[in-house]
Amino acid sequence: MSVSQTDCANVAYVCSVVSNRAAHMVAAGIASLLKRMKKPYVTVGVDGSVYRFHPTFPAALDQKIDDLLDENVEFQLMLSEDGSGRGAALVAAVATRMKLESQAHVLKLQMDKMNAS
Repeated sequence: MSVSQTDCANVAYVCSVVSNRAAHMVAAGIASLLKRMKKPYVTVGVDGSVYRFHPTFPAALDQKIDDLLDENVEFQLMLSEDGSGRGAALVAAVATRMKLESQAHVLKLQMDKMNAS
């Protein structure tokens, strides 16, 4: 069985379409989260071999996120070298910090209420 140039072109086209669709789907999720965060600048950690090694995926992802966001939202995609381990540790650290800040805020409100009485 021989492979023609047309066969190769068709496979390349299908790969391109699938890659772009994947980038657009990931971009939709990231853009939705960034819109909900309502912050002017966010750095997004990205992990995975597709982002790391695919020749056009990072640019397609970046462009689609940019297309989906308002002009006043800035973002940066940053490759996470050890995504799983560091990502889990980072999530745990942020969750702990948010819990402590919430507890401190509640305590401050209680103290303010006591002082006002």
